[in-house]
Amino acid sequence: MFSPDPVGVVTDNAGGVVLTFTGDIVLVTAPAADVLAGQAHDRAATSTRKLLVIDLREVTFLASVGTTVLMIHRRRAGRTGVKITVVANTPRVTRVLDLSGLTSHFRVHADLETALAP
Repeated sequence: MFSPDPVGVVTDNAGGVVLTFTGDIVLVTAPAADVLAGQAHDRAATSTRKLLVIDLREVTFLASVGTTVLMIHRRRAGRTGVKITVVANTPRVTRVLDLSGLTSHFRVHADLETALAP
């Protein structure tokens, strides 16, 4: 059973912005995930490093609509100069990123420290 909204927390960290998702990112939760990603992107655009780290380590299921949310914000980042990196270390999420081809569009790290490193 999935939660009605993915839980997302946006924090400032080491000159960048970290968006941490937990739960399922599926059809019914994707709109909320998109809003959270937009808020995080806006903060990253004004941060020192223009860095947005999307942390998916606590995501329990990433549906294809979740990959669409990631790509929407990748395109937006290209227009605003924000660099996006992804943190994922569970097979259920990294497999989706691999199969969808997103690993060729994002740097994917296993831990937050590496993703935030200059």
